[in-house]
Amino acid sequence: MSMTNYTALPVINRQVLRDVLPLSKPFTVLIEPSSLCNFRCVQCFQSVKTESYFTQTKSHMSMERFEKVIRQLQAWPGEKVKVLKLAIYGEPMVNPKFCEMVRIAVAADVADRVETTTNASLLTREVAEQLVDYQLDYARVSIYGCDQEQHQAVTAAKTPLDAIHENLRVLQEVKRKVGSERPFVSCKMMDAYGSDNDKFLAKFRDVADEAYIDKPHSWIRVDGVDFMKNYYGDGIGKARADLEQHSTERTACPMAFTTMAVRSNGAVAPCCVDYIGGTNLGNVDETPLQELWSSDRWLAFQTMQLENRKDENSSCARCDIYRSDHYTRDNIDGFPVANLRPLKSL
Repeated sequence: MSMTNYTALPVINRQVLRDVLPLSKPFTVLIEPSSLCNFRCVQCFQSVKTESYFTQTKSHMSMERFEKVIRQLQAWPGEKVKVLKLAIYGEPMVNPKFCEMVRIAVAADVADRVETTTNASLLTREVAEQLVDYQLDYARVSIYGCDQEQHQAVTAAKTPLDAIHENLRVLQEVKRKVGSERPFVSCKMMDAYGSDNDKFLAKFRDVADEAYIDKPHSWIRVDGVDFMKNYYGDGIGKARADLEQHSTERTACPMAFTTMAVRSNGAVAPCCVDYIGGTNLGNVDETPLQELWSSDRWLAFQTMQLENRKDENSSCARCDIYRSDHYTRDNIDGFPVANLRPLKSL
């Protein structure tokens, strides 16, 4: 089967969310192999030094917990989830068991595709061979600069940019050697609004199946921290103008209706940007995913979104990513809350 460019996946055979609500299971399940990261990117909460829920719960996910999540997905009747993503807030390859997690996830056949997001700094030849052998579908690679100076300034990483390029070259070499299209490698860099975009594309196009320019967004707001300005500096004006141009007037965040995110500590949320934990609705060690999805607590969270009461939640009150037409395409404003209940009462 020929692989599709990562950027095209969200629009291929895409269902309009409003037309298919309520879902019997989420479209996307994220599992966090590790919340630790070997980068300290200035535009990321990993660089924030103050104590928080995130810093207090940093950990690798144990294999026992990971296998429990996979078993719960296998036991959940109905069609497979569309995406099983092995990444949330940390660098997944920091977990020494990451490749084993990929093997188990792919073999379980619980999702149409299994993917990860990585900075590729730990992508050794051995890891590359395992990812190809286990047939990970997609590897989305985050690049943070078109040259070493910018890469170092943003990430404070020990791994040079050229080493990351070499890691990806080796992965492509391993794929060619066995005639595999998997994993499809999609490299992206946040829009630099200038010639640096072309430099990035020229540098990484030869080691990627796709290279593209991503759009900026701000994480859940932290007092005294401006993530976007940390990254763009004096160029922040163009980034903010772009962000505003692609911001909608929607009120309901669709993630709660499509997504389950399982943190390394077992916490489960309907959100993939809530690193401070305000949207945690349960723990996989205590409640199976299927039960959580149909719980009154999950319904109450969805209702809060549809009734535009996000200010009642400590995380949602500080988040506006749901307004981005780049990251969240669906508008479900006005969907009747009562229409969610038939599913929940089963």
